[in-house]
Amino acid sequence: MDNIRQHKSAAEPDPVFVERAIVEVLGIAQRQGITAADFIQMLDSGMRISDFLNAMNVFTKADHAADSGYS
Repeated sequence: MDNIRQHKSAAEPDPVFVERAIVEVLGIAQRQGITAADFIQMLDSGMRISDFLNAMNVFTKADHAADSGYS
């Protein structure tokens, strides 16, 4: 029973990796015309980063289809 109560805390993420990921996500937002302040507001409103990235994938795929002449 003691083993059930013992929880290992998750390892802290590498700060450099986290910083690079944040910069990349903000870059994606900026390419879509979303400012950093707007992006933070969206997060505060409950949007998950994974939902944002999935939405950006849809736009990226649509842009590629339009560029290649296929719909």
